[in-house]
Amino acid sequence: MIIDNARPTNVVKAFGLIYPDVLRLRGSVIRISFPPVLLMTSYGVGIAFLIREYPGLAINMTVLSLVSLVLSLLLVFRTNSAYDRYVLFWEGRRTWQEIKVTSRNLIRSLWVGVAENSIEDSVHKRQAMKNIAAFAISVKHYLRDEDGIEHADFDGLLSPEFRLQCATHGSGYNYGSIPVISSGSPDTNATRMSTAAPNGTPVYFAQRINEGWERHGDIPLPSQLLFELQKFIEYIQDNKLIHVQFYASLLTTLNNLASLMGGCERILSTPIPLAYRVHLNHGLYMYLLVLPWALGSMGLAKTIIFQFIISFLMIGIDSISREIQNPFGYDANDLPLDSYCESILVELSYALQRRAPKSLEVAENTLSQRPADNKATVTASASCVAVASAVTDADGI
Repeated sequence: MIIDNARPTNVVKAFGLIYPDVLRLRGSVIRISFPPVLLMTSYGVGIAFLIREYPGLAINMTVLSLVSLVLSLLLVFRTNSAYDRYVLFWEGRRTWQEIKVTSRNLIRSLWVGVAENSIEDSVHKRQAMKNIAAFAISVKHYLRDEDGIEHADFDGLLSPEFRLQCATHGSGYNYGSIPVISSGSPDTNATRMSTAAPNGTPVYFAQRINEGWERHGDIPLPSQLLFELQKFIEYIQDNKLIHVQFYASLLTTLNNLASLMGGCERILSTPIPLAYRVHLNHGLYMYLLVLPWALGSMGLAKTIIFQFIISFLMIGIDSISREIQNPFGYDANDLPLDSYCESILVELSYALQRRAPKSLEVAENTLSQRPADNKATVTASASCVAVASAVTDADGI
């Protein structure tokens, strides 16, 4: 059973023994903060040697005490601002929990509620269910700035047609043509369509293409999959495979997925203001550069120890705020997005391996009819059974 593995713990297990968090390296910011801490400590050693030779260069600790208070408040504010975007059931964690729940609900709703009147309906239905899981996976890669559809976790989910379209148009997406809506008489519309530009393009379309608002850029893969899902919803509505109330519910659910994706984008694209981060780093390193001049009068050993401890604490707090402000990466402090997507794939596999309540059925008495009376029906039914078997075999993920 796939469950979330983001559980708080205060112990480390290794070699059959249990250690407290103070001995933990994975998940800490030591690897990030150690180089600047080592640099500041080495600088402090040099200043300590200098002050030992020239004691008059030492400064009073009173001024640094006031500066350290202000700097501590700035560090706390930055850490709190970063943690507000990460905290459990808030922002990133809450948004991904809703993506999981909404994806599960949509997969189950399509599996149970969409009728299958033909092999084509069955194929489209199963592909739409796969696209839902692919949407969650694509959001994960999109937040990690990983473009393309060649990731291993897309195997068996994206249709060959969709892959071909992505390969043909690059990472761009073809929305499909917008139909011309006639607001005038047939003669007026015919006149508009009959007049052609010099390059052979109808004037009406040439005007639309050159209006100036168009943008020729790429859209994210999750948005492309949302277009595919809405195309499927329109398909089942046009073919009377669902009732109107269910159609409205599916559209609402699809819009919720788009909103949740936008929530993740908001978290990712709203960092702590640049001016605040720059000013905080200026103040932090100016303080650490001045600190050994005040500690130098305490002696060489004490200067080295206190310079290392204070640098480790302050640079570590700043590193924590940078570490947790983006919860979508691969670090130990990030959200387990792979586990979330895996739970959706488990539910998708459960649905595809079972017969849906409204799945396509072949009448059992079809083959018992007399061949002379209904030979064509027997042949068609056998073909349907073969195609249905092929669809079932292709559903493996």
